[in-house]
Amino acid sequence: MPVNVAKRTPAVFGSRAIVNAGALVFAASMVLSVGGFVFHALASRHLGVDAYGAFYALISLYTVVGLPVSIFAPVVAKYSAEFSALHDDGHVRGLIGWIIRAFVFVGALYVVAGLLFATPLSAFLHVAPWEIPIVGLMAAVGILASTMRSIGQGLHAYGAYAWSLASEGVVKVAALLAGAALGLTIFGTTGAFLCGMTAGAVVIAAPLIKRYRRIAPEPIILDWRRIFATTGGAAVLTLTMTAMGFADVLIVKHFFPPEQAGLYSVASLCGKILLYFVGFVPAILIPQATHRHARGEQTRKILWGTVVFIAVVSLLAVAAYRVGGLLLLHILTGRAFDAALPLLPTYAAAMAALALTNSLGSYGMATHRLAFVVPLLSATLGTLGMIAFAHPTLQVVVSELMIGNLVMALAVVVPLAIQGARGTHA
Repeated sequence: MPVNVAKRTPAVFGSRAIVNAGALVFAASMVLSVGGFVFHALASRHLGVDAYGAFYALISLYTVVGLPVSIFAPVVAKYSAEFSALHDDGHVRGLIGWIIRAFVFVGALYVVAGLLFATPLSAFLHVAPWEIPIVGLMAAVGILASTMRSIGQGLHAYGAYAWSLASEGVVKVAALLAGAALGLTIFGTTGAFLCGMTAGAVVIAAPLIKRYRRIAPEPIILDWRRIFATTGGAAVLTLTMTAMGFADVLIVKHFFPPEQAGLYSVASLCGKILLYFVGFVPAILIPQATHRHARGEQTRKILWGTVVFIAVVSLLAVAAYRVGGLLLLHILTGRAFDAALPLLPTYAAAMAALALTNSLGSYGMATHRLAFVVPLLSATLGTLGMIAFAHPTLQVVVSELMIGNLVMALAVVVPLAIQGARGTHA
């Protein structure tokens, strides 16, 4: 039965609610991030430089191949946020059912694709063929977890969202410790990683299904014109985050010797600490900006608060990498990866620019300011091309990554500023 939204008033999110939600998601994101870095610290010590480079390439491949589906995650969050603002539980129930059916099917396709493309992908990355199907299975679980978290994010179900993040980080490490007791290999490491992802998917899906299972689902009539318009921004933003965070690792794994690829993987791991530290921001920014924009309220204060927070944290973090980079390497990976030290500050600066790009792009999507799409896509592809065709040393690759990320941040800032000055919202 349709909800009578005329008698329902959308919830008002005050500053205290935003701070509380932000603190909860931040804490859970830190558990996931810390768990991830503990996981990689243990894996790098047990696997060694060459094998760890291969494992990190597999994780990067998992992220990249999930890109075509993951672009819909922000769209799902936006739709569920709008249904929540209208208290339309029937359509929320319909959306959950549609997502589960669609993405279970897509996940099965990923598993099949992993079997079919095992030989060419393993040759490109210089890994064993049997490792590629595991990546397909990881992608299947990951996309389901991501889309269900997007629904929870849009519904402001920050408790379930936070538990999902935290459980993934904890279970991942626990499974790895169990594998290490039996003698850790790449198979055991990827298996432990998959266990954590599965736990995160179950923890977010179970409460949402329980909450809405007794509600009659309303049919989801998709506005494909609107979806494609919104997905354009989501696709480009997701492409940027994935490519600049992981595709460089695949390029290095293909062109450089195993030892050099292992060192670059550790530099990427350490540099991403900064990216993950502020990665919770869009999870709060998108629903709040969408909610206020839909009600005709001003959203600039949310944006400015985001920019200032990221800028301050990034400046302090890059300085910390310069002063304590060697200590960080020893904590995460031991002394076997000390040669990666010169790469750390530059890689961290690149991740700081990427974090800013992600938050600005998320704000643009939430407020229907999408003029950044073409400039950002051009800057992303240009950076990838530059890395692929000019990579004499690892230091050059990292410098290219930093320059490209700075250009991408400008590619978002300028269109947003122009549209804001013109008062354009579409």
